[in-house]
Amino acid sequence: MELRIAGVLIILGVIAIAMAAHPFVTYPMSLRLFAPRRRKLIRSNFIPPSVAVCMCAYNEESVIVAKIEGLLATASAYGPATIHVYIDGASDRTAELATAYRDRIDLVVSRERMGKTHGMNLLLARSSSDFVMFCDANVIAKPDLLTKLVAPLADADIGCTTATLVYSNPEETPTSFAGSLYWAIEERIKQIEAETVGVVGVDGASFVIRRSLYQPAPMGLIDDFYVTMKVLIAGQHVGRVDDAVVEERSAVDPVEERVRKQRITCQALKVHFALWPEIKRMPGWKFYGYVSHRLMKWMMPFFLAASCLFFSAAAIVLFGWPAAAVIAAGIAVVVIAGRLGLPLFGFVYSAMLSLYGVAAGFVEAISSTETYTVWEPAKSVRSNSSTNGLL
Repeated sequence: MELRIAGVLIILGVIAIAMAAHPFVTYPMSLRLFAPRRRKLIRSNFIPPSVAVCMCAYNEESVIVAKIEGLLATASAYGPATIHVYIDGASDRTAELATAYRDRIDLVVSRERMGKTHGMNLLLARSSSDFVMFCDANVIAKPDLLTKLVAPLADADIGCTTATLVYSNPEETPTSFAGSLYWAIEERIKQIEAETVGVVGVDGASFVIRRSLYQPAPMGLIDDFYVTMKVLIAGQHVGRVDDAVVEERSAVDPVEERVRKQRITCQALKVHFALWPEIKRMPGWKFYGYVSHRLMKWMMPFFLAASCLFFSAAAIVLFGWPAAAVIAAGIAVVVIAGRLGLPLFGFVYSAMLSLYGVAAGFVEAISSTETYTVWEPAKSVRSNSSTNGLL
C-alpha cells in the first residue's frame, strides 16, 4: 500500500515539475515543431518613417548626460527622429543635468512623482510621428539601434519590434549570474516566438511600435507589457531583431532581485486582469503562447512548491519521518550557505529568492490594489555601470 501511495505522489510530483518546466522547455520545443513559421518578406525602397524616441527617468543623475548624448547620436544616425524625455519628480540632479539639452530635446520635468505610464502617455501626446521608440534610461547600445529596429517594419504585418537585451555582469555575483542565465533563456524563447506566433509581451529596454497601433496604458498598469500585448491582440506581429543588442546590468543583490521580481510579477498580473477578456479571444497559437510563456511562468513557483511537497510526502511514506528531517536540513544548508555566498549555493539561493518574489507578486496582484505606479531604480543595477555608448 505504501508503495502505491508513494508511486502516486511521485507521479504527481513529476507532473508538477513538467508544468513548471513547460514555459522554458516544452513550450519553445512545441513552437519549433508544430507552430506555423512566419514568412520572411524582403522589401526594397523603404523610406525611413519619422520616429519619436521616448524615455522616462527618475533618479538617473549618474547616467542621464551620457544617455541623452547617446540618444542624440542615435537620432543623428537614423534621420527623421525626435527625442522626448520625461523626468518624474527626481530628487537628485537628473532634471538639472537634462535641462542643458532642452534646445535639442523635448523635455518635460514633473515636480511630483506621477509614474512611468503617465510620463509615456504624456510624451506620446506631445509628439507627432509615424513610429514611436520606447527605451529605458540605463540601457547601453550603439547609435545604429534605431535603424535596426525600424528596418523590419517595412513589412506592414509587423506592428512592433524589440531589441535583444543582454545582461552585462553575469560574473559579478551568484545573483547576477542567475539573472543573466534566466534572461538568456528568455531571449532564446523570444527568438523562437518571433519566428512563429510573435513575441508575447516585451520588456521596456528598447522597442519600436507603429503609432497607429499605440493604445495608452491605463494609469497604474505597466506600459511596455500593456502596449505590446495590445499589438499582438490587434493581430499584428511582434518581432525581435537579433542584431539590435542593448545591454544593462543585472541586480547583484539577491534581496533586491527578489523585490524586483515581486514588483514585475504584480505589474504583469494587473495587465493580465485588464486584458484577459481580449487575450482569451486571440487565435489559437497566440493564445497558447500567452498561456505558456506568461501565465504558466508566473505560476512556476507554485508548481515547484507542489512538486517538492509531493516528493517529500513520497519520501516520508517510504522512509518515515526521518526523511522529513533530512529534507529540512538540506533546505537549511542551502539557505545558510547561499546567504554566505558560497559557490553554487549562492546561485541556488538567489534562484529560490527570485521564485519567492514571483510568488509574492502573484499573491499581491490577486489580493491587493497595489499597482506600483512609481518606480525606484535598482541601486545595484546602477552602481559601477559603464556609460560608454549609452543609448
